[in-house]
Amino acid sequence: MKFYYQLCSNYWQLAFTVLFMTTILLIGCSQKTSTPEASQTTSLSGMIVEIDDHGNAVTDLYIAPFTERGWKLGDTLEATFATGQKIQIKFVENYGDVPEGEYLGRFSTSTNQFKIAINMGNIAESLKLKNQSKVVLQKVEASSTN
Repeated sequence: MKFYYQLCSNYWQLAFTVLFMTTILLIGCSQKTSTPEASQTTSLSGMIVEIDDHGNAVTDLYIAPFTERGWKLGDTLEATFATGQKIQIKFVENYGDVPEGEYLGRFSTSTNQFKIAINMGNIAESLKLKNQSKVVLQKVEASSTN
């Protein structure tokens, strides 16, 4: 009978040790896998869902991902389209916030969707943009002048 109790005691110790080691391993792995997500927050992917009457490219992007990345009005963003074209746009509130003929990005006051446009121009025609094509936005870091 004494042998039986010692055997059960050893099994409990073994089970506890396995449970403890598994927990430590899972905690360690979860910390390592969370790091790559930080690098994904530097760019933002979306789709052009509409070319409006003025030739602006209306995307499926809304404000939340912009604020999560710390992007704000006045920032310069690089837009890369499915065609491989890259342009720099100014993130602004109104079309008139950039000179005529300049690229801009702004949120529509009616739909809250992000639009990419040319002030007083037709960006869809100029860059041959199409509905359902991908666009990737990335903030352009200001270069320091020392």
